[in-house]
Amino acid sequence: MFLAAIGASAPVRPRTAAHAAPAKSAKTWIGRAARIEEDLKTAEVVRVEDIGTGVTRPRRAYLKPGGIVESLTWKVLPPAYRNGYWESYKSEIAAYELDKLLGLNMVPPAVEREIDGSVGAAIMWVSPTTSVKQMGGKVPTDRIGGEEIRRMQLFDDLIGNSDRNAGNILVDEANEVILIDHSRAFVESKDLPVKFARVDADLWTAIQGLTADALRSHLGPLIGERAVDAIIERRDRMRQTIDELVAKNGRARVIIPAHR
Repeated sequence: MFLAAIGASAPVRPRTAAHAAPAKSAKTWIGRAARIEEDLKTAEVVRVEDIGTGVTRPRRAYLKPGGIVESLTWKVLPPAYRNGYWESYKSEIAAYELDKLLGLNMVPPAVEREIDGSVGAAIMWVSPTTSVKQMGGKVPTDRIGGEEIRRMQLFDDLIGNSDRNAGNILVDEANEVILIDHSRAFVESKDLPVKFARVDADLWTAIQGLTADALRSHLGPLIGERAVDAIIERRDRMRQTIDELVAKNGRARVIIPAHR
């Protein structure tokens, strides 16, 4: 599993001034997510092309020029088990909705829409970015600070995502991490797929603040009640793991403030 290679024992470098230097961010949805969601839902599709990568066979749909979104990833995966994996286009949308609840800003906008008679997830195509796979398959710790790794790990444990790999971790020109491909997440398993030794303080606070009512309201219609219950139980297991790490190593070595 790819995440094991960047897990608890992997060295990660702290964020430096070079990482914080102004550069072109591909997170252009921040501050105008509602407009982008509407474009993804309603903008006219002028052509659809095969991407040629990805086991879930996503395609790229180009939208009529003039809108704020040029193209989108189009994924048609009705909820079902395939080749031993739970897969659903609705999980892509749920990942984005949970990202919004947490204020994470790492998952691009995703909505449900119909194209050519099929219903699926329309996910904003983010560019320019480079995947970790394109970088050689190893997380570039000279570009990505430990904060991003910690946040990714917590998020994947919360959503039960065991499918994180070098191809679905993107890095933009501002050295910001963007997470894609969550169609195999939100399983009903209570297991934590990622081992960690340190956590991001702000994200962990946000995760603890999620209420069962908010999760059921925002995610229940997409993933079902049992999957929501699994999120809550995984959070309980995360809390237990963090408490044990704090008892062993001390709070300051486990719960890390931003930009440290």
